Amino acid sequence: MNLNMTIKAILVMLSLILIVSVLHGQSRLEKAKEYKDNYQYANALALYTDLYENRTPRKTNDVRDIAHCYLMMNDLKSAQDWLSRINSLSVYTADDVKNYAFALKSMGYYDDAVVQFRKLAEVFPEKAEKVPEWIDECYDAQDWIKKPSSWRVKNAENLNSENSDFGLMPYKNGYIFSSDRKIPGKNYSGDEIFGWTGNPYLKLYSINYLEEDYTGSNPKYVEVINSNFHNGPGTFDNRTGEIYYTITTLKKEKLDVEINNDPTEFEITPETESYVNRLEIFSAKLVDGNWKDVKPFIFNNSDNYSVGHPAISNDGTILYFSSDMAGGFGQSDIWYSVRQSNGEWGKPVNAGDHINTEGKEGFPVIDEKGVLYFSSDGLPGMGGLDIFRAMGEKGNWSAPENLRFPMNSPKDDFSPYFIDGGVKGYLSSNRDGGRGEDDIYYFSKELVIVGITKTILPNNSIVPLEDVTVIVENKTKNKTTSGLSDDEGMFAQAAKCGEQFEITGTKIGYFVQSKELDAICTSNNDTLFVELILDKIVENKSYVLENIYYDYNKWNIRSDASVELDKLVKILVENPEIDIELGSHTDARGTFKYNEDLSQKRAESAVAYIISKGIDADRITAKGYGEYKLRNECADGFDCSEDAHQLNRRTEFTVTKIRTKN
Repeated sequence: MNLNMTIKAILVMLSLILIVSVLHGQSRLEKAKEYKDNYQYANALALYTDLYENRTPRKTNDVRDIAHCYLMMNDLKSAQDWLSRINSLSVYTADDVKNYAFALKSMGYYDDAVVQFRKLAEVFPEKAEKVPEWIDECYDAQDWIKKPSSWRVKNAENLNSENSDFGLMPYKNGYIFSSDRKIPGKNYSGDEIFGWTGNPYLKLYSINYLEEDYTGSNPKYVEVINSNFHNGPGTFDNRTGEIYYTITTLKKEKLDVEINNDPTEFEITPETESYVNRLEIFSAKLVDGNWKDVKPFIFNNSDNYSVGHPAISNDGTILYFSSDMAGGFGQSDIWYSVRQSNGEWGKPVNAGDHINTEGKEGFPVIDEKGVLYFSSDGLPGMGGLDIFRAMGEKGNWSAPENLRFPMNSPKDDFSPYFIDGGVKGYLSSNRDGGRGEDDIYYFSKELVIVGITKTILPNNSIVPLEDVTVIVENKTKNKTTSGLSDDEGMFAQAAKCGEQFEITGTKIGYFVQSKELDAICTSNNDTLFVELILDKIVENKSYVLENIYYDYNKWNIRSDASVELDKLVKILVENPEIDIELGSHTDARGTFKYNEDLSQKRAESAVAYIISKGIDADRITAKGYGEYKLRNECADGFDCSEDAHQLNRRTEFTVTKIRTKN
């Protein structure tokens, strides 16, 4: 074989190899697109990544497809990495920049997101109508993080798996939730794995109880009502024993409209022929511990739209749900159906444009007070789905209120469930720091005790008192903290619902003042106020002890009087630098001698009681004044009311000595 023939043979072989390689690449690309069109993003991602790494030159569309797969799989960090590659090239589109900006926002990179939103406005001004709103949302989110609301949010680690767990709702005497966790010991076939995530399909699980740190047995798979594909979230009507829950059906059709393709939310994607995930609502009734009468919601229509995420009103007459049916305002809306007199559900009605936007609204929840909670990515928020609340019913609602940070995060937050009067509960989120992809979180109301220290001036005006040592004893936790009130007399202390406190203010030259406080929570309050008024210790000044009464012609200490004398004991214990005289006074009725003797006996009885409580006898003396120091004109010969005489019958203590306080 001569050299020319050898060269030709080599060229033919190289051409064949190149053709085979191109055909192989094309077939892999077609397969990847087929996976993507059928929402099997985990499978599509593997092929797109392999194509990108082995193709020369590398294609921008491969990068875009990889980023899209990561976005659909909710792996925002990876999506952001790949979108940044497109953004660094000169071939990006308006959607590339917008997607990159929103990915950065959902990662909490608000400053970087603002840069990309501004780039979108600069390069694609025709797409920039809402850019100012999106930028404002980034700045608002940063402010909310700096000044968090009064909620504490904690991952329910012992309940969550390494996969997705969400949608916790009451069920019988326990709770249900959705999860795509793997059941230990079960071998999963390919038909039981969801290609979008590579995990099993979502199923409903139940637990018997729940607490902040769940330590119960493994969640139990709910038999009968779980279908072959995705199941949940759901809602349970304790009055009737009915459960309403979401299932997913697959429809294969030629898509010539934008439809839902996400089993847990509503993701809109125009495609060609494909399998389409459509959500439906089913119900079942619990009878003698068994599920009966499993049936579809009368307005399911999986050929044309989805209905899912049911929430039953407290009286069982209204079913709220999310749907992308015609007649809505956006990609998915909150709708409702009213139970008719025959027990059937009435025609769905849109909940209105106070609630619904051009974006996605879903996961409605009705709390025990009838407040609607739902998630939206169309209302101003931190990124992804944010939780909002609104007052009203049916189609009449107040303006939705964002629950802010930390109830919301830059990522998806949804399905809140409130207990104990709205001061604690659970929500679902895929925020950073979780155990799995979506996790269930415990939240509780955080209270702030806001206090002020004051004193009384000689003219009886009350003014703030600064530099008071404030001692806060948490009796529930057996923990004590202390600090100084500021130049306006203010101090603050964090608290949790149900905790009990004793708050004490002390300052040299002033009587110690203490108050007990119970941290009682409601859904509307996050602040407890306390006022400590410290009297200045003045030598030879008298202070009245209120509500110390004696039986007629008696001087023994009654039980109601001992309560008041115990307060004086406390004053003496808290202020060891003072000595006092305890003086007893009578009204003018009776003789001078009689009243003087009676008041002396009463003063001595009170002093004896105080000494019995451990006070040094050298610090206190007894003095009976009889009727010599009347506080009004009710002397002998004057006709006075009983209330006027009562004003003269009193017990006082007078500071007789002030020693230097250590």
